[in-house]
Amino acid sequence: MGIRNAVRKTIAYQKRNGTRAAFFAALERVSDNIKDKYDYVPLSEEVLQEQKREYKLLAEAGNCVRFSIVVPLFNTPEKYLKEMIDSVIAQTYGNWELVLADASLGTSDVAREYADEDPRIKYYHLDKNDGISENTNRGLEKAQGDYIGLLDHDDILTPDALYEMSRVIRKSMKQNKLSRYQDCPVRLIYSDEDKYDGDRNSYFEHNPKPSFNMDYLMSNNYICHFTVMRSDVIKRLKLRSKYDGAQDFDLFLRATAEATLEMPMASGQIVHIGKVLYHWRCHKNSTAANPASKTYAYEAGKNALADLMKRYGISAEVEPLQHLGFYRINYVPDIFAGRRDVGCIGGKILSKRGRIVGGAYAKDKTLMYANLPEGYSGGIQHRAVLQQDCAAVDIRCLSVRPELIPLYEQVTGIKYEDKFHEALSQAKLSKEAGKHASWQAADDRFISFNQEEIVELSYRLCEEIRKKGYRVVWDPRAVQRID
Repeated sequence: MGIRNAVRKTIAYQKRNGTRAAFFAALERVSDNIKDKYDYVPLSEEVLQEQKREYKLLAEAGNCVRFSIVVPLFNTPEKYLKEMIDSVIAQTYGNWELVLADASLGTSDVAREYADEDPRIKYYHLDKNDGISENTNRGLEKAQGDYIGLLDHDDILTPDALYEMSRVIRKSMKQNKLSRYQDCPVRLIYSDEDKYDGDRNSYFEHNPKPSFNMDYLMSNNYICHFTVMRSDVIKRLKLRSKYDGAQDFDLFLRATAEATLEMPMASGQIVHIGKVLYHWRCHKNSTAANPASKTYAYEAGKNALADLMKRYGISAEVEPLQHLGFYRINYVPDIFAGRRDVGCIGGKILSKRGRIVGGAYAKDKTLMYANLPEGYSGGIQHRAVLQQDCAAVDIRCLSVRPELIPLYEQVTGIKYEDKFHEALSQAKLSKEAGKHASWQAADDRFISFNQEEIVELSYRLCEEIRKKGYRVVWDPRAVQRID
């Protein structure tokens, strides 16, 4: 499956994006595969038993958040159905219900047998198939938990998935001195994930996700699996059938935007768990194995983003990128006009050899995607070519809100010049001409600074901007080349 699937992907990619782009994509993929030594290591039986003991104490104290896991079923292969249900039954945290909303033509004897044996499993045979969103909504109507998670009918959870989710909720409840789960400020929790073959003989493509990043989410549905949301939030928002194929993406966009696209931005409402809690089954018809198998989903994702822009009065166009399921927001006339939450935006700095030597900086001041060659996208999640939030952007290629120009000059002691939009305009012209951005910067304002001083000044400025409640955004399409 691996080689054949890779060849199929490469051919499809070449047809969409051209030979040069396909060459770099294939080269990077080979490099990533050589580096990828990932293998999922299950928790030991000792750890799992300790989690069960902890849950028992919580249950005896009557202090257990209840989870509902909603699964829409449709002609689910019996083997997949059993493995999915068994993964829920195996949870070390026991206060859950599994809601199976089955839109298949006939009823499932397997699902009924499980429901008869375990009262936590609720099986509902729907009278008709209204599509993935409406079928899921029917399941949501039946869910009675404090938090609700969505699980695909052919995937599986790790045994500690709900235990880890409950820890986040309990921590927030304790910090905020709350007693009712509906008052908990945490509205959405998501975890890392990986993929596995149909026989569960191998796990691969570990997807370690960043802490919540709104602009990165607007570039692709990086949140994906496993995600739980506070019951009142997901039941109010629901899934929308006009975005079938990207219904989860649309839901996550709306749920997170409520907390993060308004000023001041809310904190503590969206939490990332940096552990693999979800195994995404990879078979020939799945999106996991063959992204092109659901091309309609990518158009739905684009439409969901366009709707979000319209909903928040942001003048922008959504551009699909060469990688399926990845997007770019082109703001009109610029990002500051529609995004009151953004205080600064910056581009990337390339060396004469075409490698990243400046751009987005992490909290520890390290350069993200350092030395990545031009033409590479940054791995299977293509993060190096996507708009995203970061701790700081390079001062040699940035733009700040007009009202923050005095702050820029106060912090840096340098007269402000908008080099970002100059670079972005050149990149647009180069793209239209079918070439890489080739603007050569001759910015003598920073000629006396060494690299360490550049990073320090960039970070200091962006830190002051973030202190004022603004977001710092990196846009890698804006390119500045240096000698």
